[in-house]
Amino acid sequence: MEKIEDLQFAGLRFIQSDAAFRFGTDAVLLASFVEAKRGETVVDLGTGSGILPVLLSGRCEARFIGIELQAPAAELARRNIALNGLERRVQILEGDFRALSRQLSPVKVVISNPPYDKVRAGKANQEKSIAIARHEVACSLREVVQSAARLLQTGGRFYLIHRAARLAELVYELKCARLEPKVLRMVAPKAGAEPNYILLKAVRDAAEGLRILPQLNVQENGAYTKELKQMYHMEE
Repeated sequence: MEKIEDLQFAGLRFIQSDAAFRFGTDAVLLASFVEAKRGETVVDLGTGSGILPVLLSGRCEARFIGIELQAPAAELARRNIALNGLERRVQILEGDFRALSRQLSPVKVVISNPPYDKVRAGKANQEKSIAIARHEVACSLREVVQSAARLLQTGGRFYLIHRAARLAELVYELKCARLEPKVLRMVAPKAGAEPNYILLKAVRDAAEGLRILPQLNVQENGAYTKELKQMYHMEE
């Protein structure tokens, strides 16, 4: 079953399908963290149904390339792009970003909301399409980072969201790929709770030096915090 949702932002709408991985708060968090300028090209590794290019199209005037391995998700992404009249700004490529990263021209920005869990971790979802989105079935964290590094120009920026528990591994892989971590923000369910996600910006061939932003809390007293409401463009 499909449903068209009003994103309550810049007139954007989005097709959600029960057969595909549905976007959640993590996509909204990452879209709010990414900075892209007019004239820049942003490549989204594992775009799914295209939520990041759609959300970012309302915030910046960059151009986007979404790469998606699974044919049904890539087709849904194209439909979401067409639904919002973004065909001139967003291109969806169906294929493996590990291979396509060797073929595309270098860009200024790469983004990714990758699978969070290793195949052996947790209980894999029985639906193959969702398992690929959640678990490192089709690509590993190292391959995501290496693909981003291949795509980025010197000084290019890589933005991603991941589990906080994998921060040490992520920083190691980034440095091995000459992507220097520059901005980190921890995300916690609420104030006083341990962070469960991290937002990270890395820059290709940059000097060392990491800026740590104040922690982002998702909820307060059982409701979204003011900052989360702003990200979702909710009225106070």
